[in-house]
Amino acid sequence: MNDMHRPRIDPDLPQPTPVAWRMATGSPTIAATPSRARPTGLRPASPPVSLMLRPAVRFCLAPALLAVAVLPALAADLLPHEGNYVVRLGSSLSAPQVGTARQLLGLDCHVWHLERDVITDIPLGAGLRLTSTSELRGAEPRDGTVFNYQLKREQNGREFAISGRVTVGKNGARADLVLPSRPVTYDLPGGVVLPVAAFAQAIDALKGGADSFSFAMFDAELTSDALQVDGKIVPADALRPPRPEGSKLPGGTAWPVEITFNRAGGRQLFTVLLLLHEGGALDRLTISTGLLTASADLVAFKPLPRPNCPVS
Repeated sequence: MNDMHRPRIDPDLPQPTPVAWRMATGSPTIAATPSRARPTGLRPASPPVSLMLRPAVRFCLAPALLAVAVLPALAADLLPHEGNYVVRLGSSLSAPQVGTARQLLGLDCHVWHLERDVITDIPLGAGLRLTSTSELRGAEPRDGTVFNYQLKREQNGREFAISGRVTVGKNGARADLVLPSRPVTYDLPGGVVLPVAAFAQAIDALKGGADSFSFAMFDAELTSDALQVDGKIVPADALRPPRPEGSKLPGGTAWPVEITFNRAGGRQLFTVLLLLHEGGALDRLTISTGLLTASADLVAFKPLPRPNCPVS
């Protein structure tokens, strides 16, 4: 990565809390090519975090891309749905609940709509608590070329909001963000994929028989930057057993996968073990930073209707 693309600390963004939740996405193989254009404005970036909860995580899902920057069409048959999760600090049966999360993936005839709500309340000691809420609202057309979003977050009473538009195409990718005090614009690595497109490409690779995937994905919720994502199928017994109160995924194929998320330059942020359903739903996530471990379990699942669209 050249210096022009290297993330910088932005004083307009609050420092991330020791626990940050994210639902992540998964995707097959793409090479991240450094951007050579000079960004106009400082890139938002976050200091190190000690725990990130992402069931892909942002529904980790940690969205092999075939050297294409965008989807010609949404190949994977994603399932519009709403899922609710319980977040725990630790992965044992006795791990304390510290939050909840909700992800909605809805579809109209031309656009996918992504919603993620995360609430955490973590006791740190006598009279000291860490509270955080996050709301993401995003829209991505079915060709995977644009992601428009709004992010609202509150951390221990401090609120901030970001709105953004990320575009990808044959000549590169760009992020245009509006921070609380000013707008910023910067280039992203060539070949970066957007959140919903990452779901589709990961699932397409697994359905096609691939046992690993690698790609660069735009992360709207934590870093406002591209993350390198590397995933692989793992033995089924690598996952935690399902919890008694958990909800069942819909019928269909699901893969046990392990996904690693890295910042540009190779610094590892976290690793996620999860069960990825062919429709894009996630369950039994275990998120590890090497220092701390958290878990997220699906407790309610609701399929959403598909639109009745005219055939063009």
